Amino acid sequence: MDLIIFAHPDNERSHNAAILKHVTQRLKGRFVEFQVIDLYADGFDPVLRVTKESDRKNMLIDKYRKLIVNAERLIFIFPVWWYAPPAMLKGFVDIIFSPGFAHDFDPNNGGLKQMLKGKKAVIINTYGRSEAECESYKRAPEITLDKAVLQFCGVEVVSRIDWYDVRPPSVIPPKIANQIDEALK
Repeated sequence: MDLIIFAHPDNERSHNAAILKHVTQRLKGRFVEFQVIDLYADGFDPVLRVTKESDRKNMLIDKYRKLIVNAERLIFIFPVWWYAPPAMLKGFVDIIFSPGFAHDFDPNNGGLKQMLKGKKAVIINTYGRSEAECESYKRAPEITLDKAVLQFCGVEVVSRIDWYDVRPPSVIPPKIANQIDEALK
């Protein structure tokens, strides 16, 4: 099963919504079973608290973790704002990919236990700036999500698609659509 993690407040008219629609259509066309986590539509609370979480938030955390456990591939769709994922996605990562679930430390070997080993990930990002403008910062999302979180937890990032210069209308250029289609094979 594929699990799409979507992090954009507009799941109908945004460029990210166009990507989500494209991805789900391709997966349906290939008869691939998938689920979608839409963090904004779910009303996920991304704030990590010291106090007791609400029952509703705990139910979402349990649901999300079960979906991740059952997924073979994670597909992240989100905009890059200020050269970073939206705070919603960052909070999701902080809460969901925590020790004891996504990774742990092995006291016997003094090493890391990667608890999501064997899973794969595809990451699709949109940027409001040109590739040239992003050149000195474009590795920031790759470092913070791909390497520092996913690879740390054992997830292999098999594809990263960066769509630069996004402007209305929310139509995916053929080059980006082809990259997405290739990544979904």
